[in-house]
Amino acid sequence: MEEGTVTSLVEEKGVVKGVLYKSKSGEQLQAHAPLTIVCDGCFSNLRRTLCSPKVEVPSSFAGLVLENCELPFPNHGHVILADPSPILFYPISSTEIRCLVDLPGQKLPSIANGEMGKYLKTSVAPQIPSELHDAFIAAVDKGKIKTMPNRSMPANPLPTPGALLMGDAFNMRHPLTGGGMTVALSDIALLRNLLEPLHDLHDASSLCKYLESFYTLRKPIASTINTLAGALYKVFSSSPDLGRNEMQQACFDYLSLGGTCSTGPVALLSGLNPRPLSLVAHFFAVAVFGVGRLLLPFPSPKRMWIGARLILSACGIIFPIIKAEGVRQVFFPATVPAYYRAPPAH
Repeated sequence: MEEGTVTSLVEEKGVVKGVLYKSKSGEQLQAHAPLTIVCDGCFSNLRRTLCSPKVEVPSSFAGLVLENCELPFPNHGHVILADPSPILFYPISSTEIRCLVDLPGQKLPSIANGEMGKYLKTSVAPQIPSELHDAFIAAVDKGKIKTMPNRSMPANPLPTPGALLMGDAFNMRHPLTGGGMTVALSDIALLRNLLEPLHDLHDASSLCKYLESFYTLRKPIASTINTLAGALYKVFSSSPDLGRNEMQQACFDYLSLGGTCSTGPVALLSGLNPRPLSLVAHFFAVAVFGVGRLLLPFPSPKRMWIGARLILSACGIIFPIIKAEGVRQVFFPATVPAYYRAPPAH
């Protein structure tokens, strides 16, 4: 294993042959391999030649570590439906809890001049559970606040002989659901299975053609988690739209019903049920549940209007995300020719 900082890919006649990298001593070196796996994260500078990156930054996280306090439900992750967008709490050790405050838009309050601390104390602190309030204020006062842009990028590969993109360099979703590592590990397991029958990786063009099946086979689990992350973030963010707010409340109450209404979405969230159709079914079940609540026992013109806004809002949230993922690959992967690619003959 060699350790270094990769500066660029080495290409010959459109085929990736390896990487150019700097060693710890600062020496410029080259490493060659029949297949280069590119996984240099969300700030990837190598993805440009391997995919068409359409990166969106809907928000950023401000991160803090809370010490010596108890979560309302110990050993569970918590999503606080705050204004203007969700706040996450989850344990990272027996005495520490990570807090991630979502900050919509591109412009962040400055940490250096104290704007961020002031915002967290005045706008965020009053909205968090009382059990965590004092520890939250103490963490803000400590000043160890870190920020990170939340990026979203559909997988849009340009199959390139000799190289394969993976992880956040290839595909990102809003980190609200923490699904990034689930997708990455699922992709690794899938790639391992595809490469297992191969004994020689040196025929770059036939290997590239065969690995096109990877992009289709990964779709069910990746698109389920991607769509759920994007949809939940939009549902759980505050909005002046009455329909969106009604959808948020309906989603919360739907999960509170328990049974399939709870276990179904959790199975989707965790990657245990990689079926995009199940996701769409639950999403619209929430919308219908919300409309049903509005119209019973007696519908009024105002309630019917909010119900119509709710359905429109639901469609406006989920359909653009599915379109970006690719309708055919998500719902009908078996119709994509690459789905049936066999390993190259030796």
